[in-house]
Amino acid sequence: MCEREDLGRRLYEACVSGSVPALDSLLEKDELILNRVNLLTCFFSETPLHVAVLCGHLDFTKALLTRKSKLVTEFDTQGCSPLHLASTEGHVEIVRELLKEDTSVCIARDHEGRIPLHLAAMKGRVEVIRELLRAQPESIHEKLGKGETVLHLCVKYYRLGALETLFQYLQNCNNMEFLLNYGDDDGNTILHFAVRLKQMETIKYLLGKQIIKDHANVKNKNGYTALDVLEHCPTRKTMEIRELLVQAGVRRSIYGGLDLNPDDNCPPLRPQGRCKVLGEIMKWISWFWKRYFDIDPAWLKEVLGHLITAATLTATMAYQDLLSPPGGVWQDSSKPSDSQRQHEAGDAIMDTFGPTSKVAQYVVINTVVLVASLITIVLALSGFPLHNKFLLWVLIFTMYTTISFLAIAYFMVLGFVFPSLEDKILNGLRYLLIFLFGIMGLVVMLHACYFLVWLRNKFGNRHFLVWLRNKFGNLVSRCRARGRDGGAS
Repeated sequence: MCEREDLGRRLYEACVSGSVPALDSLLEKDELILNRVNLLTCFFSETPLHVAVLCGHLDFTKALLTRKSKLVTEFDTQGCSPLHLASTEGHVEIVRELLKEDTSVCIARDHEGRIPLHLAAMKGRVEVIRELLRAQPESIHEKLGKGETVLHLCVKYYRLGALETLFQYLQNCNNMEFLLNYGDDDGNTILHFAVRLKQMETIKYLLGKQIIKDHANVKNKNGYTALDVLEHCPTRKTMEIRELLVQAGVRRSIYGGLDLNPDDNCPPLRPQGRCKVLGEIMKWISWFWKRYFDIDPAWLKEVLGHLITAATLTATMAYQDLLSPPGGVWQDSSKPSDSQRQHEAGDAIMDTFGPTSKVAQYVVINTVVLVASLITIVLALSGFPLHNKFLLWVLIFTMYTTISFLAIAYFMVLGFVFPSLEDKILNGLRYLLIFLFGIMGLVVMLHACYFLVWLRNKFGNRHFLVWLRNKFGNLVSRCRARGRDGGAS
């Protein structure tokens, strides 16, 4: 057993070094050593051909294929064949030798669902792509789990040379119709991908192709054209890319809620007059908010526990402020003969001596703090998805309401507990409070504006009726399905 492991170790060293004489020497000692590699510790996860291909040893690869050609169809623990590795590394001559033995490996998938063509495209191996397509032309139609084609991978990994090679191949094969049916499972075309990733050179190349330009207004399953995708993911390059898309005739899908026909030669629909100005303002508000103030739901999930703790604390404070008001409560009841105002044990002292209007305001403000804190706790514990924008904004507004009224209650307590404070000090504190409200008001206004933009994009121009009809239809279908299941059981 030790001798066999020693031979296996020497075989591994020969594969790494690419020494064909060393391989011949080992085969003279043990003719079946290539048949026992799966039992050897050093080759447990791969074959000698995997090692040789990964190291790029062409002569050693030829020697192995001469002695055992079946190694071409062996896979390692990642589901990769030697062709996968050669395509990834760009060893063109080795790819040719492997394809001479078996071309069916061209459509073999690794554990990630990728075929050798996908890996070559991801790495931009242009010559390897040509060899793989020559050996197995149908491999260009193979898709990944989310419906992504090899064209999507070229854009995703910014391999413009590989993309040009594939376009040239499709053109030579007169198979440009493939481009008309090349969206992923979400309906995103390679133009959607390029715009979302802000790949300027790729966008220029794609819009230079007439077939892409003629169908540039294709919508994904969210109803977005490439221009919509651009304006939902703004960056510094947005305006330059937007100009390219507009010049190519790409339009937004949300204006008028119309189903735009890419073959229609009429000019793009644009809002006029005040609507145009309002649309531009709302668009820049949306861009500014997403760039600098947009809330990440993942972050909100992380701070959810702290949010519940803070809301619980503010609710306790509001409850405690009424249970133990400033100045305390009377410990005894006054008699009718006393000169002071009549009171009962447990009554608030400030209710007896304080101004009636201010006491009422203080009670109302504390009640608002309590209710807003309880609403925050209920929403945080409700289990509703935090990516739901409406619920997210309700949660944010209740938090701001709690903070605002808590600050007002604090300012009122100052007047109750320290009535002798000088006007200068109170005015300074009042200005500080106004400054806080100004900052919070600005943030709330931005939230409200972005909320209106979201409502307009989602429900404007008959979209709300369609959305409501779909939601109601889905609800009715689920109820009917549950009724049938209940009847069957």
